[in-house]
Parts: sequence; structure tokens; C-alpha cells
Amino acid sequence: MLTRAHAFALTGLDATPVEIEVYTSLKPKNPCFTIVGLPDKALQEARSRIRSAAFAAGVDTVESLLLVNLAPAEVRKEGAGFDLPIALAVLAGHGAVDERLVDEVAAVGELAFDGRLRPVPGILSIAEAAVRAGRPVLLCPVECAAEAALVPGCQPLGCESVQHAVRVLRGESQPTTPTASPSGPLVVAPDLADVRGQPGARRALEICAAGGHNLLMIGPPGVGKTMLAKRLPGILPPLNDEQALLATRIHSAAGVLPAGAGLVRVPPFRAPHHSATTPALVGGGTRIRPGEATLATGGVLFLDELPEFRRDALEALRVPIEDGVVRISRASGSVVLPSRFSLIAAMNPCPCGGGGPQGCTCPRERVIAYQRKASGPLLDRIDVGVRLERPAPEVLRVDRPETTTVVRERVCAARDRQYARGVVNGLLPVDLLEHVAPLSGECTQLVDEAVRRLSLSPRGIHRIQRVARTIADLAKSDAIAPAHVAEAIAVRLGAIA
Repeated sequence: MLTRAHAFALTGLDATPVEIEVYTSLKPKNPCFTIVGLPDKALQEARSRIRSAAFAAGVDTVESLLLVNLAPAEVRKEGAGFDLPIALAVLAGHGAVDERLVDEVAAVGELAFDGRLRPVPGILSIAEAAVRAGRPVLLCPVECAAEAALVPGCQPLGCESVQHAVRVLRGESQPTTPTASPSGPLVVAPDLADVRGQPGARRALEICAAGGHNLLMIGPPGVGKTMLAKRLPGILPPLNDEQALLATRIHSAAGVLPAGAGLVRVPPFRAPHHSATTPALVGGGTRIRPGEATLATGGVLFLDELPEFRRDALEALRVPIEDGVVRISRASGSVVLPSRFSLIAAMNPCPCGGGGPQGCTCPRERVIAYQRKASGPLLDRIDVGVRLERPAPEVLRVDRPETTTVVRERVCAARDRQYARGVVNGLLPVDLLEHVAPLSGECTQLVDEAVRRLSLSPRGIHRIQRVARTIADLAKSDAIAPAHVAEAIAVRLGAIA
């Protein structure tokens, strides 16, 4: 007897429809259970889980011949999410459920030996693919139902076990669909007012938040570099519907989205350790997974101790910073992942940190070698730079910085001006710069002088123009004034000096 079920193979953030064909013979001469169609190790091991779960549902498959084909054959199938659809097709082949009911729906879920369903990553992408494939009814674990319900048109049926799934298909039981917060849990961001004695750094952070620019902070240990970076998400505008859905898809596919979390509305903040490998930072691996650059999409990627990162990992970030995507190529094909984030990097001025009572004790050769670990092409992609010094005690006592709420209001107002033009300043294409951020004669003279003194590349000139447009937006100015260009040049100097 031939039965069919429908599942999805997850590659990167995209899900591909997979038709599961199960040939069942109840009294064969040689009982066996074979799965073909490029299954990975986890899927090959599904045979034991499915046999045990079927037995828990009252069906003994030990003496049966089970041949499972996963089509299309050239697409690699990975993970335990195929357990439930294969089990349903097997049960249909043994008459435990009508094969037509199984053929009409899509299914995903990992099985326990007793038939319980466990959640799997990538439910949001799978639900979107199910709707596109014309199978909006999705049988899935209870923990995944709320996430699948975020997709318009999807009808998730949350099931606690394969036995429950069979009863739901028969109409003998109701699915379990927990409710989830549509905006995820409330996250309280640390206040920018906590960072005292660093007015220049706070201003640089505000510029980066307003225009979606990249920032480099250089200073000795303990001056507030990490504190500033952690406060950037708090002054960023919340993600809109499109950005929130994309961020949720990414975190779901990576398996880091908590069950029932709802849409990710708070801009993500990712801070990988400097020992991170290239696949961990930009994505990839044997089983292609989103890296930190993709997980930070819509938010912040913070690289603390920048020179301590592997050189190949840092160089792999150059294209994602410029293009906003990560391209991962394999012999079987390529995957494109989004990676549109604000890069915040922090580093010490020298290997010793330069923060001791005697200042820096490093030989000049060591300082130069340390600073060169961050390559020139990478630094050229950073818009804003700031150098932090240890503030005097009296400055710390009297400094009363603005709160996150006050700064966020200015940032949101500047972003609204940019949204009205159609694009955030940090993403302005070169061909639109002269239309959106035209420079007057005096402004052009300032830029020309900066080019001569700083040996700026054409990319550096464009980044100064974008930052100047952001500074003008913060000042609620329609035109870019010489003061805006002068400040943009000053913060650009902090990134390359």
C-alpha cells in the first residue's frame, strides 16, 4: 500500500516542500525500514523513533516492510522535523488513520519514543512555505503552534503526541493552540544616562542609531565601551511588522527563539566572543545555519576586543557590511541570508590597554601590529569613530547625561524623516546621494580638504555624506550645513586615525 504525507526541508531561512511516499507491506518475507532521498544522520535515526511511537499509538511495525522515499531526491533533508509526517504515513499504511486525511495536510515535529511531540526550529519558514504550497493546515507540536499562527493564512493544529495528531485528523479531538504575545516578552534596556563622562561617545552613538551607521570605539579598559554598546538597542526604534517578521524567521531557523515568544519587536543585540569562527560569525557549517551577522539583522552586532577576532572571520564581514547579505556557496547550490545590522566595534589602543598608572607600556612595533589586526578595508566600512579617555573624577560627579527615552525620541524623529524619503541614511545608494544629501559649495570645500588631509577613498567620501545627512536630520534641517559636514568629518577621523 502506498501512502503520502507532506513535509518541508529547511535550508538557511527557506523551506522546500517535500513529498513523503511510504510503501507498506504488512506480511513481507524480509521486514525492514528503509529511508531514501538524501536523509541525514538524524533522519536515518528516525526509524527507531517512528517504530516506538507507532507502537505507543497501538500499531506494531516490527514485522512490516516500510520503504520511505523523500522527494525531490536531490534536496538534502536534515533534522528530526520529518518524524511526524513519516509516522502519519506509516500509520495510514497500517489503517490507523485515513490516508486521504494525511495527504491533505502538512506536518512537522520530532517524536519521542512514547509518541510525544517535541518542537523543531524553523517553524515560521515552514508555515510560510506550507501556505505557498497550498497546504495551510499544519500539524505541529503544541510549542510551535503559536509561532506558526503568526503567518497569515496558516492554520496550525497543535498536537501533544502522534496519538493526539491521529485523533485530530479523525475529528475526535481538538488541537491545542496556546496563545502568545504578538510582540514577544517585554525587554527593559539599560539606560544611557548610566554612562557618565563620555559626551562625545554618547553623541556618536546617537548618530549611529539615527542613521543606521557603523561605529568604532577605541579606548582603555573600563571607560564605558561595552556599556555604550549595550545601550544602543534601547535608543533604536522598535522593529516594524516586516522587520519583526524577518527577525523572528531568522531566530526561529537558528533555534534560538523561545517557545511562545511571539514576534521579535526589540532590535536584536548579538555580542559573539572573539574566539568565534567564520561560520559562527557569518553563517555556514555542514548544516547551513544563520551566523551572528544574520541573527543581528535589524539590530546590533557588537564585536568587543576587535583585534582579537580571527582575521579570516573579520574579513568575511566585509561583504555583509556593504551588501547586507551573506552568500554561502556549496557544491549543491548557494544560500543567501540577510545581514543588515549596525556594526559596533570596540578595541583597546594597544595590547596592554594603555590604562595603567604609567599609561601605555607597549613598544611601538607591538602597538602597530595590534592595530593592524583590523584591516584597512574593514575600517573603511565604518562610518563613525570615537576615542574614549578616562574621565576626571569631578567630571563623573557633575555629568548628568540624557536618558534613553529622551535620546530615543530624537532618533525616532530623525528616522521618520528618512522613512519619508524611502530609505535609512546608512543604506543610501550612491546614485541617490546627490539627490537626498546634496552638498553646498562650502560643504564641498570641507570634504575636498578632508580628502587631501586624510587620503579618503571614494567610499569614505560617501560615508561622510551619509553621516552628514543623518546629523542634519537630527537637527531637523532639510539642507546639510557646513557644521553638519564638519562634525561628520570629525567622527570619520575617529574611525581611521
